[in-house]
Amino acid sequence: MIKFFRKIRQKLLQENKIGSYLKYAIGEIFLVVIGILIALQINNWNEDQKLQKKEKLYLDRLKGEAIWNIDILDNQIKLYESNASNLDSLAFLLSNSAPNNEQFRIPATPFFISAWLLKNSAYTELVSSGSLGILSDVKLREILDEVASFQTITIETLHYWRDLSVADAPLFQPYRIQKILIVNGDTTKSMSLDYERMIGQGEVIAGIQFWRLANQKFAEGIVEFRTHYFKILERINCLEKNNCPN
Repeated sequence: MIKFFRKIRQKLLQENKIGSYLKYAIGEIFLVVIGILIALQINNWNEDQKLQKKEKLYLDRLKGEAIWNIDILDNQIKLYESNASNLDSLAFLLSNSAPNNEQFRIPATPFFISAWLLKNSAYTELVSSGSLGILSDVKLREILDEVASFQTITIETLHYWRDLSVADAPLFQPYRIQKILIVNGDTTKSMSLDYERMIGQGEVIAGIQFWRLANQKFAEGIVEFRTHYFKILERINCLEKNNCPN
């Protein structure tokens, strides 16, 4: 192709057609520029396609992790609410009656702190690689940052309460009962509390009431935490349907 254009230019020069030569040269330059612009446009389009595919992969991962985390937090809410209710019943029984063994069959656990494992690898990967900008939706990026901040606070709060539960454990130590069970030759140990000895023990009952309130507050905090993951889901869903509000 280059040889073809060169022959045309040489022929025009040999025929002393300077005006035609200049017009042709300008036209040739124009065609080259147009070709470069088209090539750049195609390259940019290819890059945009790659970025869109990469963004879609991250959106799918973020969505899957949000669904997982909502399920985990749902279970934690039920766990803490159940324990709060059981502790409330136990405190009432210890304060107001001398119940029999059947009434003490309450699976209540004072100083109860449950850890959970949430999935946030997609967001962590985006931040650590400096690639958060791959997500084109600014609102989604803001929601993800809010979740990360809330999770940091939640982890710090859990550490505080875990330390407090360790400090509070000696209050219930005198009432601990260790049972050794042998089933099919396998030995297992279980720990429980001697509730009957705890009847009327004001300090112990106050401790149970404190942890009942703590468990209820844990449940309420996790409910709030869960709403952030619902926001992630809602935003990704509307992005997929292309109907997100401004």
